[in-house]
Formats: sequence, C-alpha cells, structure tokens
Amino acid sequence: MLKIVRSTTTQSNPQFTPFERNAGESNTAWGERAVLDMQAGGPDAWTYVVLLGGSDTLAFRVRIAQSHLRHDMLPSFWSESMLVRLAGATLAHAEALHVPLHQPEGPAFAARVNGVVARPLTDFDDTARFPNIAVIALPIAQDKVVGKVDSFRQSRATLDALEHVLRWLAYAWGAARTPNPLHDNYGLPSTCMIETVCAAANFDLTPGLESRASCPEAIWAAANYWHEYFEKFNGREPIGRYTTPHTYPIEEPAAPAAPSASTTSPTASNPDKRKKK
Repeated sequence: MLKIVRSTTTQSNPQFTPFERNAGESNTAWGERAVLDMQAGGPDAWTYVVLLGGSDTLAFRVRIAQSHLRHDMLPSFWSESMLVRLAGATLAHAEALHVPLHQPEGPAFAARVNGVVARPLTDFDDTARFPNIAVIALPIAQDKVVGKVDSFRQSRATLDALEHVLRWLAYAWGAARTPNPLHDNYGLPSTCMIETVCAAANFDLTPGLESRASCPEAIWAAANYWHEYFEKFNGREPIGRYTTPHTYPIEEPAAPAAPSASTTSPTASNPDKRKKK
C-alpha cells in the first residue's frame, strides 16, 4: 500500500454532493448547472478543478492504478484532472490547463512548456468518452493559483512533468515491466502540476499525500474527507458536485452459510462416541 495519511473525519464533506446529469446533457452543460447549484462564486474567490473518469483502456489502467489509495481497493472513478481558467462565474468560454499523457504535436514542443496544454473545456464534452465528472471549487482566488502555471511551464527542475508522463505511459502500455508509478512516488502529471501551483500559492491541495505522488483520487479524497482541515487553515471547505455512472462490474462472492450444529457436533459425525460412557 502507498504511504498516505487518512483523515480522522468521520463524515464526508456536506458541500461535496452528487448531482445527476440530464438526458443528452454534455459535460460542459452539466458543469454549468453544477456550478450554479454550488453557489460558490467566481474566480475572484475560488479556483475550480475538474476531475474526469474515462472509459477507454488507458483510463482503465490509470483508474486501476489508483485503487491503492482506496481502503476498498476498488478502481478510482477518475483518470484525468485539470485546472480550469474561468472568465467569469460560469463555465462559458472556460479553458482547461492540464498535462495530458498523450502529448499533442503542437503548437509548442512539449519540453518547452513542461507538458502543459491549454485547451477549451468543451474539448471534454463527450460523455461516452468521459462518463464520470466532478467539479470542485477550492477556497483560494484563481489568480493566485493559475498565475503560477507560467512558472511551472518554465521550471522542469521543480517538477519534471514529462518524466511522469513517460513513466505512466510505460506502465499503461506494459512496456519494460514498468510497475505502478504511484509505488515509486510518480503521480499523474496533470494532478502533480495542479498540486505544485497550489503549493506555490500556499494552498495544500491534498494534505494526506506527497505532492509529487498525487493523482485524481487524492483530490477526490481530500475534497470528500479533509474538509475540516480546509476550514481550519483556509476558512472554508471545498464545494463540489459530481456524477459517477461509470464503474466496473465487480461482484464479491457471497459469504458461505454457517454450518449447522448437526454437522459440527463431534458426536453427530461419529455415532460410536455417543455409546461410550
């Protein structure tokens, strides 16, 4: 198991709740309704993070790798995390900042920007490809966090996101017998980017896990169960909404029936013993 510190909170964050998707609704449309329902406010006071759970093979490999952070060892709901740059208090014209495992060919050579890609949030609208989604508002102004992304792009010495990309691709593709990167403290690169820029803004995103070993499941756990920590040190707990319809069909075997007294009694199994006095 990974070395993590679990929260002592006995109840989950009451501000982080499920939110159903309407029929035919895209991820952005769902997110827009979710943000309005959260009533958290705009980027002047909050930083928004989106978690996605993919349905393809790469997402499966990433989700199963994170099961070691869960007490039940089930696959994570999540395979992707991204920082959202908002223009206002809605998701309209929002931009996603992340470090994808599949680095694009352009416009910038990956090594020049530490793997960071900026793209419209609407690129992730496909609910068949990304059936699970969570939007989380962190109690820190967006400029304080997003303003650190440019520094992250130019400073691979702080955290080499591309090294993390290569380790995760090697693991996901089964190349060179690469083990689960989390066991060697190589977190998913996009989450590590978010962790690093949050730390630069003096905001501890996942209190129970080392930053360079972070992953979407760690953000999920922090938003769910470290809300008292955030309220104590940041004055407010994270606010979030999520929908997780995509899981894997795992069925545990039923417990065997308890043996009856007639089959466990020594005398019942050996009638001769009852005749002896």
